[in-house]
Amino acid sequence: MIVAGEWWERQRDASAAVPGLPAATVRAWTASGRVRSVRVGGAVWVSMPDVLAADAQSRRRRRPGRAAPPPGV
Repeated sequence: MIVAGEWWERQRDASAAVPGLPAATVRAWTASGRVRSVRVGGAVWVSMPDVLAADAQSRRRRRPGRAAPPPGV
């Protein structure tokens, strides 16, 4: 959903937009205030620019998903 020119997604769907990002990480960032969030009814919406920025600044790097095997294996 676009609100005032900014991309917002439901918290449960936010990790699907960033391959390899665990949903628990998005929940932790929301709880700590690192990512802006708004509760509407029973759903929590998060700012995707904040999620992408937090992912880019993350010190811990995730393993790439389904990487090709090394040559010769």
